Amino acid sequence: SYYDQKGIVPETGYTKYAFRFNGEQKVGIFTFSANAAYSQAHTDRTLTGAGLLNSSGTGTLYGVYNWSPFDDMSHYMNEDGTRYQMFGDRLDPWDERDNPYWIINRNKMFDDTDRFTGSLTIKADITKWWFVSYRLGIDTYTQVNSTRIAAKGAIKQVWQNGMMSDNSSRYQYLSHNIMSNMSKQFGDFDFNLLLGTAIDDTNSDRNYKMAWNFSVPDFYSYANATTENKQFAHSASQKRLVGVFGEFRASWKNMLFLTVTGRNDWTSTLPVENRSYFYPSVSGSFVFTELLKNTGLVQNDILSFGKIRASWAKVGKDTGAYETNTSLWPVGTYLGGKVGVGNSWTRGNPYLKPEMTKSTEIGVELSFFNNRLHLDYAYYTNDSYNQILSPRGPQSTGYIFCSINAGNVYNKGMELSISGTPVETKDFRWDIGLNVAGNRGTLDGLPEGMDVMYVTDVQYAGAQAASFSGGNFMAIAGTEWKRNDNGDIILDNNGMPTYTTSLSEVGNREADFSGGLNNTLTWKNLTFNMLWEFRVGGDVINGTKYAMDDNGVSKFSGDVRNQTLTVSGVDADGNAVSNSWNANSTYMYNGVETIGYNIIKDYYRTYYTKETKNYITNVNLLRLRSLSLSYDFPKRLLDKIGFIKRASIMASANNLLLFTNYAGDPEVAASGAGVGGSSSVGFDYLGVPATSGMTFGINLTF
Repeated sequence: SYYDQKGIVPETGYTKYAFRFNGEQKVGIFTFSANAAYSQAHTDRTLTGAGLLNSSGTGTLYGVYNWSPFDDMSHYMNEDGTRYQMFGDRLDPWDERDNPYWIINRNKMFDDTDRFTGSLTIKADITKWWFVSYRLGIDTYTQVNSTRIAAKGAIKQVWQNGMMSDNSSRYQYLSHNIMSNMSKQFGDFDFNLLLGTAIDDTNSDRNYKMAWNFSVPDFYSYANATTENKQFAHSASQKRLVGVFGEFRASWKNMLFLTVTGRNDWTSTLPVENRSYFYPSVSGSFVFTELLKNTGLVQNDILSFGKIRASWAKVGKDTGAYETNTSLWPVGTYLGGKVGVGNSWTRGNPYLKPEMTKSTEIGVELSFFNNRLHLDYAYYTNDSYNQILSPRGPQSTGYIFCSINAGNVYNKGMELSISGTPVETKDFRWDIGLNVAGNRGTLDGLPEGMDVMYVTDVQYAGAQAASFSGGNFMAIAGTEWKRNDNGDIILDNNGMPTYTTSLSEVGNREADFSGGLNNTLTWKNLTFNMLWEFRVGGDVINGTKYAMDDNGVSKFSGDVRNQTLTVSGVDADGNAVSNSWNANSTYMYNGVETIGYNIIKDYYRTYYTKETKNYITNVNLLRLRSLSLSYDFPKRLLDKIGFIKRASIMASANNLLLFTNYAGDPEVAASGAGVGGSSSVGFDYLGVPATSGMTFGINLTF
């Protein structure tokens, strides 16, 4: 297969070539099967929000959002190929802001990935009810992430003659699985027993190299830089996980079902005394309509199906490689020009235990009117304890991070699904389904003296992604204006709001509930589908508005800069105070005569932003997620062709309509959603706007 996609941002895109093979051969009691897949992918990308770490500069979207509307953004380069500077030689290049077109055309970022996955399985059917199998799996890839920074850009001074870097990583995952599966029926009872063992080996090797201050301009080569202008680094890791597991299943008359599982793992990443951990589970269900029908108490045209279910499970998890050890920085030159080594800012913990999660669920499934109406309800809890976290700690310890077992993350929630077929005739059918879900996540059990945990470094608009002990797991931490018991703002001597300097919980990114409504209309061979999604509640912080306000390029900043500003509250003694400033008048401010325009500017840049809630929206949304239309060609027509077994054509469109009280698309995660399940979900910061898409396709089966 071949895939080619052009990015929303110019000069970005993604291409991929892929090949897949599957095969199976049976010889006597043995069945041999194999599959293999190989792919090559190339990505052209760019920074969107902030610039490169520790390099000054900006991202393309930061430049777009904050560019002066009175300057021609497309004029980014002089005739001689040098960067056009808006302020001429009045500013040094590193003190300016890069033009977005300069970034995408001259600062290149790309990566290349070669990946191979495959497996080999041997299965032996010992008897009709017992088989043994062995499976060998592999997933390996090599990836090179590259950056090329052009000279004379708005980047740090040491890179003013250009910079290049390549970060190559080689990853290999090998898995071995041996399983024995026995399935037997005795009268009305069905039994199944599965026993097995698994060995997982993970190896990674990384090489990083960088060069800057090139002798020959615009020639990217490591040979084009002197030794003192080069940097190289290498890291490698190995991890092994060995496990034994089993599963027992039993059922009676397709009415009563029971499943019991257990697994014990031994990991190389935890201390010897804690590297072994066991986690079981048990689940059961009762199809009570089978019993009721046998006794004649219910009719199929009223209650067609009914089942109650319950489960309890415990799941263990290890940690990353070498987190029990404290590593050293590479040999380098430190204070006073001394050459030496030092501890890294992450402290190892030789007492780590495995992370555990206990979960429970109870549910009921009901179908009515000959399966025309279905209902599925579930209530669940998840309690993750002994979590392996790396919160920021006081630097007085000599470290910034340390992996510890701390914090209980408790989630509870409900899910409801109602679906049915209101209309069904010979040629027409209407299916409709409604799904609603809500979750509440909280945190407690942090170490003494630690009231808040920052699981990531995500921080925009003066706010951070945080989890508060005894509070919400998906919280937003920020500052607030100080208020008295009546909620009045306490003002300083200038009449400006006073504010807190420590962060507190100012929002919760978790929605009250969310869901979707799906409709499918089928007429003969034509099928139409429409999916709506909705969300009620959940806070989103608008870092994009914050950045544009701060740079004076938003509509809001344009509206308020010349308007009279009035700030009301109370002074330190509790007396009511109200002050107004006109942009064209002069006032005493900090003991100096100051024009009102600058006071208003200072308010919105210094004080307004200290009330983090000014940039938080409690979001509601309704989105038309997708529309699709497909047509299956009649079998009688395909029979005339002969060699085509099935054919269909389809057209679909995604993300067509959005109704929301948020100034933008609230489905945002400025830095990804990976860390701790929390990360930057709900943080909007200068991202690529959401897009609509259309797809046309034809499917043929020969």
